Amino acid sequence: MSMDLVSASPAFVLGIPLLFAFLTPLANRVSKDLRDAMFVIGLLLTALFVGIMAYEVYTSGSWIYVFGSEESRPTQTASYFRIMFAADGFSALASITMVITALGAGLYSFAYMEGNTGMEKFYTLFFLTLAGVMGMVLTADLFNLFVWFEVTSIASCGLVAFQNYKVKSVEAALKYMFISVLGGLFFLVSIGLLYGEYGVLNFFLLADALTGGMIDKVALSIIIVVFAMKASSVPMHMWAPDVYAESPGSVTPFIAITSLGSLFVLTRIIFTLFRYSFGVAAVGHLLIILGLLSMFVGISMALKQSDVKRLIAYLSVSQIGYMLMAIGVAFATLDSADYSSFGAMALEGGLFHMINDGVYKALLFLSAASVVYATGIGDLNKLGGLAHKMPYTTMFFLLGGLSIAGVPPLSGFSSKLLIYQSVYLYHPILAIIALVVSIITFALIGKIFYSAFLGPDQGLTRGEVPRSMLVAMGILTVVVILFSLFPNYVVAEIVVPAVEGLGVVA
Repeated sequence: MSMDLVSASPAFVLGIPLLFAFLTPLANRVSKDLRDAMFVIGLLLTALFVGIMAYEVYTSGSWIYVFGSEESRPTQTASYFRIMFAADGFSALASITMVITALGAGLYSFAYMEGNTGMEKFYTLFFLTLAGVMGMVLTADLFNLFVWFEVTSIASCGLVAFQNYKVKSVEAALKYMFISVLGGLFFLVSIGLLYGEYGVLNFFLLADALTGGMIDKVALSIIIVVFAMKASSVPMHMWAPDVYAESPGSVTPFIAITSLGSLFVLTRIIFTLFRYSFGVAAVGHLLIILGLLSMFVGISMALKQSDVKRLIAYLSVSQIGYMLMAIGVAFATLDSADYSSFGAMALEGGLFHMINDGVYKALLFLSAASVVYATGIGDLNKLGGLAHKMPYTTMFFLLGGLSIAGVPPLSGFSSKLLIYQSVYLYHPILAIIALVVSIITFALIGKIFYSAFLGPDQGLTRGEVPRSMLVAMGILTVVVILFSLFPNYVVAEIVVPAVEGLGVVA
């Protein structure tokens, strides 16, 4: 394969979804079959170039792709004012997470969204959302991060409200749009503060220029609030349950992955930009507190839910807490010998949990959507006996549920174990809280499984969901199984390069 093609793979990861966002409406004018084929081709080509980029990173090392430059790495300061993408272990891990979920959600959409008019618009919004979140995790400057933040927000709001004949979907989309617009405005303010102070927005130049003054602290505080809000961290999580519960079933995991993308971005910014500018302990402690709040509030609110999608939405909020806590411990120990002892392990656990969570949470949401699709019921009090007619969906849900609960030997256990071990060495109470939340999560998964799938057949459905929906869930299931069988390989070959991509090595 041409080295020029390999070097330009980050641009293709972004460019292909943008191209197919406009090709699918044109294909729709020819035939619906061509439109659907173009959608699949676009997803597969995006996955192909994510794989090419990741393989090159893992085998030959990271590089910077500079748009409009003939060189793979900038040699002059002027080059830093061009659009740049960072192809490193961290962006590879984030891109792999996004594209796996996009494949699952996209294939699931064929049958799930059948009967809805304007599917060419749905595919366009889907590709724009994918392009936006890919741009967020690949970009190497703050202004382009803002651009892709806005693209992601607008397109994903359109997806949430796509079934606009449902009042609750439109209401959820308006809530999501409000927090997205508010977050974008505050993020733009932080960008203005940093640009006014230093005259640069490129990550690498800005990291060298930061002095740790009041401007830096204000800007960092705004950035943490904005991206923690988009990641559905407590106390800024209020939008997430409504959006996850009221979105079309095939959209829900994709919206969840945009939240995870925001957490990837937050991790990149604090480790790349701010670790040298002032004391890291305070920022680390803030992230730990946000993580604990997210775990506690998320799991507490989940206990009260009877709607299956809303219950899983609150479990999603609690899972964000694990990642924030692990990243916080890693950042808090960055300037001490404790980082080598357990801080690096916390960061590895947090990043491993991100890719795990992206996959098994998508599987859980799609399984829940299958239940609602097959029965028309989301209330657990009115469900039961579905395992008789929906054996595959039952198996998919059980696998995803046991993974999110951290039951060994599944992948969720492997990443949580790294988090338990590392945060225990930082402070035992953190590990105890994390373990208690996992136990309650297991009980809640048991509640859903018992209420929806066990018991005598109640005649709520005639059988399984369509084959394309089963295939989509099957793809995610295979990934969960692979991560469960080979966790050491995933950590060594995917997670550790991501840690190195952040520029922190034990």
